[in-house]
Amino acid sequence: MSRSGRLLLAASLAALAAAALPAAAAPEAPAPRPADARRGEALFVGSRPLYAGGAPCLACHGVSGHGLARAASFGPDLSASHAQYGADGLDAVLADIVFPSMEPIYRGHAVTPEERGDLIAFLGEASGKAPARLGPAFGVGVAAAMGIFLVGVVFVGRRGVARRPSAGKGRTP
Repeated sequence: MSRSGRLLLAASLAALAAAALPAAAAPEAPAPRPADARRGEALFVGSRPLYAGGAPCLACHGVSGHGLARAASFGPDLSASHAQYGADGLDAVLADIVFPSMEPIYRGHAVTPEERGDLIAFLGEASGKAPARLGPAFGVGVAAAMGIFLVGVVFVGRRGVARRPSAGKGRTP
């Protein structure tokens, strides 16, 4: 028998042997873990970083229980998002970021399915609660800070004027 004939016979026998053996079972995928609203809250506020390194939601969004004092409030309040979109709608939005303002932030920083589940569970808890609002203390604090700043400007300005020589004195022609 020629060399090519022997190779063909060996390949055929190997194929028959492989077909006769029971197929190896593929490793079973781990069961998905249940969503956890506390992990979702930690992801939302940023005390637990997102796996791919995206920005925490609170950087732009407020939600009930997490006031605007900690949020940039660039995006809308998400307190009613679960009631408005439902779990499936929120999952779709987080899986494929469709908002133009969010796309550059999450490009290359996809939210994992587990993180999406945790965030959705947290938003589900926030649903129906009052959205975060700025209280009257915020206005008082801003007014006090502005007053202190202005007093500082006046104080520094007066000290600076007293030190400067006048334009006509001390110069020789």
